[in-house]
Amino acid sequence: MIATYTIQQWLFAEARGRYDIDLAESGVQFQRLRDLALDPEWELDYSIDQGQPELREAVARLYQRPWSDDDIVITHGAQEALYLLYRSLLSAGDHVVTTSPGWQQSWEVPAHIGCEVSVLPLTPGEPFDAEALARLITPRTKLLVLNSPGNPSGYRFTEQDWKVLLDVARAHDLTVVNDEEYLLDFAESIVHRYPKALSVSGLSKVYGLPALRIGWAVGTPDVIAAMVNYKRYTTVSNSWVWERVAADVLNDRDRHVRRYREFVDGGIGRLTRFAEEHASHVRLVHPAGTPFAWFNLRTSAASQEVAERLLDEERVLVMPAEVFGSEAGLRISYARPADVLDEGLNRLGRLLTGLPAAH
Repeated sequence: MIATYTIQQWLFAEARGRYDIDLAESGVQFQRLRDLALDPEWELDYSIDQGQPELREAVARLYQRPWSDDDIVITHGAQEALYLLYRSLLSAGDHVVTTSPGWQQSWEVPAHIGCEVSVLPLTPGEPFDAEALARLITPRTKLLVLNSPGNPSGYRFTEQDWKVLLDVARAHDLTVVNDEEYLLDFAESIVHRYPKALSVSGLSKVYGLPALRIGWAVGTPDVIAAMVNYKRYTTVSNSWVWERVAADVLNDRDRHVRRYREFVDGGIGRLTRFAEEHASHVRLVHPAGTPFAWFNLRTSAASQEVAERLLDEERVLVMPAEVFGSEAGLRISYARPADVLDEGLNRLGRLLTGLPAAH
């Protein structure tokens, strides 16, 4: 039996009904149906397992590459894209390298398949050690799982990080996947850096459209074909309606990206001031453009306990480090309306003030 998915357990089970301010959702403030253009004459037929050509063509333009029928698959969010990759690429006995704090799926699903998994623990706010990650590679390593810009740390790989990691990938002929949900310029995508790379992204985080459940993977034709075949055994296809909307969104991408930047730019100052005011209890790890930030806790209370008390006493939802396989931290989303963010931070500050600071 696979382990409980702690991120989803926290969001959808343990915290449900206990909050009225959400500073946990990892994307920009959601949009509404009225923000989208829907045509009542659209058909409600099945889509195509690989995704409608119009949407795949829009994704290809996003990556500034010629459109091909072979190297893009549309999925139910980025998480399904990653799941399809793990299930179609990996076999028992393979070795996978990933990092924590991060997405539990990246170590639990390969382990459930029967892979050996090496997880490099990282401390948000400390220098990223690409060489330590590279040292985990063995002759049996098949897949390197990356996430830059990263969730939950907000860290973005430097050019030196990329050089170290991809030099090792080339030397061992690895497949490398990068979760690029928070990448704004796809000319910087990993698929332009390394031939056996996959980029995974979607419309949930930057666009504020998680209800559409539209994600994608861009990669080599052989890997994409295997993922499409596995998708036929699971969700078959995405919604034709939401794929049509997604194509319109990507064709009007500049407007959505402007909206994202306005929320991020408007919230980061408030978050920084909050960190300065509560420096005895938290240390902000400044994010590299993500709509959330990591706070290292400076208190003797565990971050899970802090998050639980914040729910019970202040009705505010944040993400404790424990759900990401770490400790002593909180991930807080700040790409929110100013009044919502201010009220949420005020309530968090009230709780922190009553906690003993770590010595």
